[in-house]
Amino acid sequence: MAVAHHCPVCQARFRGARVCSRCGADLEPLMGVAVKAWRLRQATREALDRGDHERALVLASEAQHTHRTPQGESLHLLSAWLTDLDSRRQNP
Repeated sequence: MAVAHHCPVCQARFRGARVCSRCGADLEPLMGVAVKAWRLRQATREALDRGDHERALVLASEAQHTHRTPQGESLHLLSAWLTDLDSRRQNP
């Protein structure tokens, strides 16, 4: 599920408030999805720091599935590349 940076009801720019300033729509679910994806990207970074590239790839994929971002795509590509590199080293 992708999360836009606009209110899904009236398309007003998302400003981080729980209620849309233009139409009054409840944006809390939108904020929850964005936070979940942020936490997954943070867990991806931590897995990369530990050298757990396979786990990082799983987390980055889940983060991108939850909320696609350019930073998330970079983490996903890096994790995939490192996982592939690990695999090539184990199976020359």
